[in-house]
Amino acid sequence: MRYIALISILLLALIALPDNSLTQSSQASATGNFVPNELLVKFRSDDFNSRQAAHSLVGSTLLEEFADLNWQRVRLPAGLSVNEASNLYKQLSGVELAQPNYRYQILNTPNDPQFGSMFGMTKISAPAAWDVTTGSDQIVVAVIDTGARYTHEDLAPNMWQNPGEIAGNGIDDDGNGFIDDVRGWDFFFNDSDPLDENGHGTHTSGTVGARGNNGLGVTGVNWNVKVMPIKIYNSSGNGSTSAMLVNAYNYVRLMKNRGVNLRVTSNSYGGCDEACGFDQATKDGLDALGDAGVLNVFAAGNNNADIEITPFYPASYNSPTLVSVGAGARAECGWPGYRLSMGAEAIGVSPRGSPAVPVFLPGRGSRRASAIAASVSRAISRRVLPCTCTVA
Repeated sequence: MRYIALISILLLALIALPDNSLTQSSQASATGNFVPNELLVKFRSDDFNSRQAAHSLVGSTLLEEFADLNWQRVRLPAGLSVNEASNLYKQLSGVELAQPNYRYQILNTPNDPQFGSMFGMTKISAPAAWDVTTGSDQIVVAVIDTGARYTHEDLAPNMWQNPGEIAGNGIDDDGNGFIDDVRGWDFFFNDSDPLDENGHGTHTSGTVGARGNNGLGVTGVNWNVKVMPIKIYNSSGNGSTSAMLVNAYNYVRLMKNRGVNLRVTSNSYGGCDEACGFDQATKDGLDALGDAGVLNVFAAGNNNADIEITPFYPASYNSPTLVSVGAGARAECGWPGYRLSMGAEAIGVSPRGSPAVPVFLPGRGSRRASAIAASVSRAISRRVLPCTCTVA
């Protein structure tokens, strides 16, 4: 029986130490890729009066608070630019950081003419893994994307449902601060219905956990799993912001801390022309989620670039619980001398601090690869397999 190389790679991802070589001095500049009249401000303490005094001096209005992270989202007064406001806040003694509220969008798929026929589970030796395990409905994967069509016949049996919430009664039954969050949450429209209006999130959710061996449609890497859809995009796959991402990460962390067996998040977004620069607020949210015991898998883009030289955020953050996933030109065993992302015919999985190992996988680009890696991470969290590197 052939063991899947992908599992050994993700095992390395789970035990590797982070690389601290990426610093803010290497940040790419971001211009025009943020909400023009808003700012995210991080304070050194939680003193209410000092925060209010800072906002009064700048003339801004509090919109939202991420209390346990010490970040706040504010609206700027008319005529004050984001750059000017950021500089004003940074001069105040109680302020640690100030940054734009960056915009985010999903990653596009490759335009390869054979795109629809290039992907195959056999290329990652999934059938060999299924001889050992087909997943577990006791484990939850949060897919942070455009939502999910949770009524789809291949997804419905594997969609997570909040056991503490009663659908449609307009009451926060479980007392978590979210009314009727039966299936997850929509942080774009800020409501309880994370229904996919784009298709991207349904695709990645299906890669993670379309029900297998049911005689219908397709199969996911996990035949059995629970997928929690978190929506952060509109129907065109645009419009998300740093604040929406932090809210999404905080929700997953909240549910993890309340006993939901969340192990992994799948994140298929990032890079210019949106996250062109280092986003400390987003990184803080991710690190807090990682500290709660959740592994965060991110697409490293489809740009054939070394993300150590040209950072691709959020995949480039040097966070110990972040796994960067890219697509590559060919399969190799061993450690190639480059990082992600690499192309459209393999996935490479890289813990922060280690080179990427590509594994042959025809054609879906890193957004598909990140969903697969998240799926394998889920499998590793339940069972560790001995394995060898194989090339199809």
